[in-house]
Amino acid sequence: MKKGALTFLIAVVVLSFSSRPASAMVILDSDFFDGTTHIVITFETDGMGNKLKIAEGDSRSMPFDEYAHYGFTFEPDISWVNDAGLAFDEAQAIGGSPEIGIPAGDEDDFIINMSFPTRAFGFWVINNPDISGEPYPYLTLEAYGADGLIEAVTFEGDAIDGVIGSSAEYGFLGIATEKFITSIHVTKGATMLDNFTYSPIPEPATAILLGLGFLVLLRKRKA
Repeated sequence: MKKGALTFLIAVVVLSFSSRPASAMVILDSDFFDGTTHIVITFETDGMGNKLKIAEGDSRSMPFDEYAHYGFTFEPDISWVNDAGLAFDEAQAIGGSPEIGIPAGDEDDFIINMSFPTRAFGFWVINNPDISGEPYPYLTLEAYGADGLIEAVTFEGDAIDGVIGSSAEYGFLGIATEKFITSIHVTKGATMLDNFTYSPIPEPATAILLGLGFLVLLRKRKA
């Protein structure tokens, strides 16, 4: 599992699903995206590439369109969070990018609207099994397209790579499909998400905007 060293990673390789099955499939490893056009949002910076500084155990409200120029918005607004638990920090470092993730602890139901069609997405997941479960749900990701629900996956079973102590299960979870994903419905319990990875299929004009957004980020890094 590769760590998210860069806040935004755009792999400039032609995406091909010709070898993928026609039905949706569950993604259990971020290596799935190797060799594809994909973007990784680590949430360590805001939408303009400015480093986020959030104290341990605190959260900060995020505008719904903070990352709009990278092709997605949130509904409703959610928050960045810096979890204070040592076990969560250790699990996040394995496949995510310390220190910041999403969302705040009480934000258990939200939608990610994709600005252009997406064929695959996933998150690095850290979950507290002592709290998740009734009455708190396990993380579920639902991919929607023009015709409604495409696929739903839950963070359990083979999706869990390991656990630190008794309070931090971790692993990667996502969905790939030949259909166009237009939105992602997230429901969760005691769960943090990190390294949002997705494969967009932008129209030419949108691709130009995406490239401009990446150039803005590079310039800010060099400043």
